[in-house]
Amino acid sequence: MNKLRKIWQSTLLILFSLVAQADNTMLTGKINALLNGADENITDNIKRHVILLTPEDKLASLCTDPQLSMSGNPRLSGNRTVVAQCGNKKHFLQVRIEAQGSWWVAARELKTGSVLSPNDVVQRSGSLANLPSGVVMNPNDFRGAVLTRPLRTGQPLTQNQLRKKWRINRGEEIDIIAHGSGFHIRSRGKALDNAAINDAIRVRMKSGQLVTGSVNSDGSVRINL
Repeated sequence: MNKLRKIWQSTLLILFSLVAQADNTMLTGKINALLNGADENITDNIKRHVILLTPEDKLASLCTDPQLSMSGNPRLSGNRTVVAQCGNKKHFLQVRIEAQGSWWVAARELKTGSVLSPNDVVQRSGSLANLPSGVVMNPNDFRGAVLTRPLRTGQPLTQNQLRKKWRINRGEEIDIIAHGSGFHIRSRGKALDNAAINDAIRVRMKSGQLVTGSVNSDGSVRINL
């Protein structure tokens, strides 16, 4: 009798363990879907997956279909918190995010003020765990951009190292085109800022008046009256 009881207890433990594993697999899948489909800073060339760090006993208290959301710093990898909402109760789950993707690095030594072209960078792929924040993954982010600091060969490109190429330089004499209902007026003024195409810029008119407009691709400034 005792032997049968022990066999039955062992069978129950195995069944409970299998159910828990299935539940955890489903939960992990839902978190992965959240990360790769609706989380912050996701791009097409990044793939992330999570490892649950929360103990089994805490996971067992979750409802069957919690509403999930991410909490904390939106970094691409490392430890983060997932908020699991069950009715009015919130559970905070600890996870580790592992990420794979592609990014861009300097192909050679580059100086401050360099205007970047595809020949200046090369693509690398692998784990994103040890990369700096704001690493550039989309080539559209660096094409025609200007470096604000020097880069070593192989150094990852980051957003804070780049700025747009100025279409107008501060102190430059520029054309001002003022648009109104059915008319436009062209005049001249002096730029008070550096500005790229579509940037807002302040201009001092010949009369001394200060106006703000938007930079056109031809280097003129558009002002709507």
